[in-house]
Formats: sequence, C-alpha cells, structure tokens
Amino acid sequence: MPDADDHDELVLDGLEFYQRAVRRVAQDFARRGAVVQPLGVDLDALDALHVRFGRRGRAREGILGTLRPTRDLEHAVVELADLLQEKEFDEGNTTWPGCLSGHTHPPTAALVDGVACWQCPRSHETLCPIG
Repeated sequence: MPDADDHDELVLDGLEFYQRAVRRVAQDFARRGAVVQPLGVDLDALDALHVRFGRRGRAREGILGTLRPTRDLEHAVVELADLLQEKEFDEGNTTWPGCLSGHTHPPTAALVDGVACWQCPRSHETLCPIG
C-alpha cells in the first residue's frame, strides 16, 4: 500500500496532467460546437481533483465530478472528455459530438493504442484523436 507521501505525489502529478488535458479537451469541444467548456482542474482540501466548467455564452462556472489521479496525459484526456461529454448530454445534446454516418449514438472517449480518441461504441472504429 502506498504511503502518504506517494499518494500526495500522485495527486499533484494528476493535477498537472489534468491541467494539461484541459487545453486539449477545450480545443476539441470548442471545435465541435459543444456548449460545455472545461476551464480547469482544482485540488480541494481532501485531495480530490474537481473539474471547473462553463457554458458557452454564460459567465457562470460550475464544478463537476471528481477525477482519479493519473500520471498519464492520454488517460487524463479520456477521463476528462468522458466526464464533460456526460455534462454535454445533461445540457440536452445527447448525440454530441456525432458518431459514424448513420449512427444515432455518440462516440465514447477511449484510449486507442495509447492515444486519447473518440471511438464508436458499437464498431470500436476510431473516429479521431481528442484534441
């Protein structure tokens, strides 16, 4: 079992990777016309990593979910995109960002050969990298 110092280091590393992931996911979401936009990832007093987000055209921010610490940027991008995609669905856009032609379901965020990608949940075909 990891000691407290190892856990603290993992959480701080995770914060750094998620902050880097925010830039990629924000670019991807903006390019695809999402309403929800990631603004940052913050560490709370209990070592939880929370996502700050906004909505296009609105000044108010919100806090969304808790992320698991990671030391892998691509994994951070997948986790962040997945969480924010769920929020996009809550805003009423249930097929965003669009899957393969003729598919009515949205793609899922997935790690494909070590790269964060949008992937069809039915065929597992990779649509494109995230960001």
